[in-house]
Amino acid sequence: MARLMRISRLHWLVVFVMAGVFAAAFAFSTYNLFHLSMANLGFITTYGLVAIQEGALGQTIEIAIGGALALFFFLGFKVCERELVTRYFEWSNSTE
Repeated sequence: MARLMRISRLHWLVVFVMAGVFAAAFAFSTYNLFHLSMANLGFITTYGLVAIQEGALGQTIEIAIGGALALFFFLGFKVCERELVTRYFEWSNSTE
């Protein structure tokens, strides 16, 4: 695990694949997150306190945790992207 934290030591292809995995996970988690939050909001606005008693508040907490997970995936993608861009600029400056 500590080796993955040193992303600059990884081969560029591994970083590229990691960026793709993070991007796919982010897209999937935000797609489901949007549909769940809209359904939960509709349930709460329609039924009010009864919805809260039936577990809508617990589901809201689960949605917030899903949002935090989506943020983690997005940040993982951005770290990989930044590393690839940095390597590209270093490469392009060294070939001149």
